[in-house]
Amino acid sequence: MGIGGIMSSRPLGASSPMRLMSASVLFAVLVSACAGDVAIMDAAPRGVAVPAVTTSLPTSTTTTTSTIPPIVNRGVAVVNPGGGDLIDGPEGSVIQSIHQGIALGFDERDGTKLRVTTPCNDTAWIDESDVSVIPQSVRGTPGPGFDLAKAVVVLDPGHGGRDWGAVGATSLGEKEVNLAIAEMAKQLFESPHAIDWTTGAVSGGREYPGVARVVLTRSSDAADDGDYEIGLGYRSAIAEAAGADVMVSIHNNSVAQRDLEQPGTEIYYSVSNDESARLAGIIYEEMLLSLEQFDVPWTGGFVTGARARVDPETGDDYYGLLRRSSMPAVIAEGVFLTNPEEEALARTDEFRQAYAEAVYRAVVRFLTTDDPGSSINPPEPFPDDAGVASTASCRVPEQP
Repeated sequence: MGIGGIMSSRPLGASSPMRLMSASVLFAVLVSACAGDVAIMDAAPRGVAVPAVTTSLPTSTTTTTSTIPPIVNRGVAVVNPGGGDLIDGPEGSVIQSIHQGIALGFDERDGTKLRVTTPCNDTAWIDESDVSVIPQSVRGTPGPGFDLAKAVVVLDPGHGGRDWGAVGATSLGEKEVNLAIAEMAKQLFESPHAIDWTTGAVSGGREYPGVARVVLTRSSDAADDGDYEIGLGYRSAIAEAAGADVMVSIHNNSVAQRDLEQPGTEIYYSVSNDESARLAGIIYEEMLLSLEQFDVPWTGGFVTGARARVDPETGDDYYGLLRRSSMPAVIAEGVFLTNPEEEALARTDEFRQAYAEAVYRAVVRFLTTDDPGSSINPPEPFPDDAGVASTASCRVPEQP
């Protein structure tokens, strides 16, 4: 499958109609804050660790008002142009430089130093002068009345760097496809749109506003055009530090088991979050709606739809990314790249845009309605042990 690198045990608006479908057939950021693209910084966060403090200092004749910037203890730090230095403690020594544009989730402050999780899952510190700080947001409650304009959405392009993921018959790499889809979806979330819930068409309009913030865990705006390795701990640390309302990990699959009449899409949900299965069921519906326009011989596994895999001994989520995430999170496996016809389709912008629109529509439905989704399978004990995902050879991208 295309999710071998996402496990720890191995690498519509309120008026939208509900669609039930057959059970036969789920900051980076890179917040575009590097290299002059800082649009995400304009989004007002919904909450910060410490509010701004205004003080009035009386004198004999006048009152001077000054605003003290808030001290942010938790959030996302995007490395500034020119890069920054990772250090081994608040008063420690420089470990290495880190490439501009990379987002780092941080969860502690010591003076001007922030404790971050690096792309290789290690803990380090960085001075706030080397980064642009985005405060953690306050997570909302999905359902009717949710303010989409305040949403924080994390999109996680699976794999990257030496973690190839699935590879097609003509060498199309899943990591490339995943990143392209995530960046297309990011553009959709950042702007207002109208949605035709019958056809799935996404068009210009103001029915659904752009969200407050979109976080990419890996981005072409950062190092190596986005082709760098990132660990599970790093991915989940960004989502937690951002205060994400929802996280979608974007993947494509491999090694199909049978021929199908419709896409063999699988969306994995978390058993530890009550809303994750609903999100998976909605994404599955929207994915089928997007992909039905393509006439290809589909392949898939013996189970399609929304799925969950659990450790048979503990009952915990088998996939580490889902186990680490407190927000509604899913892993989407779109098509099977090892099927030559599906690999050829995945090379096209039309497919990538259709996948991105499915994710966009699904998240809008999930956040703003109480639609239940469909084709939600019960959790499956999954005893396979593919070993422990290692980041021993992972290298944090350095600033040239």
